[in-house]
Amino acid sequence: MAALADFERFVAPLIEGAPAPAIEDAIVDAAVEFCTRTRVLRAFLDPVTLVPGATEYELDPPEADTQIVDVLAAWLPEGKVDSATRAELEEMFSDGWAWRQVGTTAEVRRFYSRLPGFVQLVPAVTVKAPRALRLEVAYAPTRNARELHDVLLNRYAEQLASGALGRLHQHKAGYADPGRAAGYLQEFDQACTDLADDGARGFAKRRMRTGGDEFK
Repeated sequence: MAALADFERFVAPLIEGAPAPAIEDAIVDAAVEFCTRTRVLRAFLDPVTLVPGATEYELDPPEADTQIVDVLAAWLPEGKVDSATRAELEEMFSDGWAWRQVGTTAEVRRFYSRLPGFVQLVPAVTVKAPRALRLEVAYAPTRNARELHDVLLNRYAEQLASGALGRLHQHKAGYADPGRAAGYLQEFDQACTDLADDGARGFAKRRMRTGGDEFK
């Protein structure tokens, strides 16, 4: 994990007079938005035990001072379970879905996330299934975080700096220049849009095939 002080060298020289606490808060705020929008921080959670009668499960964040921002994928012993929106569930189960129950995990049709960090299987199961639900989530730091994931420093420090500088220049303080805020925030916004693809596809590059591959 990288300390907030490690990010300050990307910000402090560009906004003379800004106090360190204000810089650190702006860096964290930028990191929260960046990770929420791009989904670059992902984790597989420990398998969840399904409990009879439970309609919704609250998930533990993968690290201290982090928060789950999205449930990306779910698997049961029979295979992957697709997500669904509330509208899709209402169309799928016209006679009601929220309290629908089944006796086996094989009968589960979808998962639904009412809030970040919560997941509901539809239908819910009426039997205990130890460590049956596996989940991949996207997460972000909380506002109280004093350390950030190393990848944010090693790969995205400049992007976070743009977000932090945009925020700092919006302050009503002597070090702020409101005329510069929009430019920094535009850079940050564009970076979030461009880098969202990294979170979606992962970082492994596809191997290029050559004409000689078949002879190896």
